[in-house]
Amino acid sequence: MAILQEGTILAGIRGKIGNIVIYQWKNKVCARGKPSKPRKKRARTIPQQAQSNKMKVLSPFLNDIAPFLQTGFKQIAANRDITANNAAKSVNMLTGVKGGFPAQEINWDTILVASGELIKPENVTVTLSENAFNFAWEQDTTGIGSPNDRAIILLYNTKYRRFHANYSGARRAELKDTFYLDPFYIKNNTYKIFMAFKDVMSDEVSRSVYCGEYTG
Repeated sequence: MAILQEGTILAGIRGKIGNIVIYQWKNKVCARGKPSKPRKKRARTIPQQAQSNKMKVLSPFLNDIAPFLQTGFKQIAANRDITANNAAKSVNMLTGVKGGFPAQEINWDTILVASGELIKPENVTVTLSENAFNFAWEQDTTGIGSPNDRAIILLYNTKYRRFHANYSGARRAELKDTFYLDPFYIKNNTYKIFMAFKDVMSDEVSRSVYCGEYTG
């Protein structure tokens, strides 16, 4: 609100001039701008909704395994100066969701729980016994992967949304590993299983591979 001085041209006018309203208040002549009309919220496009919904699809799983992501996305997080959880979400917005909006869901074949420059495991197979998950993989054919890289393994319980992990398993050159687990945690439970390699000296990791779903 502005108060107009007596004797000025506008002081003798009452009403609207463009976006200005001139009026009398307590023996004073005042002016104020007309309130602007609120803008209508523009409707979001389907691609915009789909992109936003990806985060809703990914977040429950990635939040559940956040401690594992501290290893699997440590280097990417450090390079971008963000948290490991946010690094995982950023990467998996591109790789971890399938389907069209609104029927989007996690793509277990392509979602990553670790991502880095090391050579990833080749053709991993898993067999389930009463008290263990038994892993086997093939020799690195590139010759680049260090034989001393260690397996890192994630078992995600889809029923209780909890996980078991090994952050320093067998060496790459051993071509096999065994993840022992109390039969109580295996029986009548379903697990999504992932594996990657880690350099224990530099903390560099490979991209993870999805090994499948197993029910005890």
